[in-house]
Amino acid sequence: MSFANVGSFALSSGASLRIWMSYDGQDAGAQWIMADPIGPGSLMVSEATKERQIQVPDQLRTVYWTTVTNVGSDISLFSITGGGNV
Repeated sequence: MSFANVGSFALSSGASLRIWMSYDGQDAGAQWIMADPIGPGSLMVSEATKERQIQVPDQLRTVYWTTVTNVGSDISLFSITGGGNV
């Protein structure tokens, strides 16, 4: 499962943001969320994590999250792009 150009985000220099995606009722396997700069920018992605959660009534929910940090000196605009291992 892949995705591209999802959302529109802005981070000031030094700021961080945790971004997550979830799939109700299915496990999409290993998924990666990457920050995709719109124009100039320098972004670092860390803490790629996958969690399986049980929701009432006994439904599987898979949550993927990552942390994006602006390591540049200016505001960075970006969307997210990613998908599974190939």
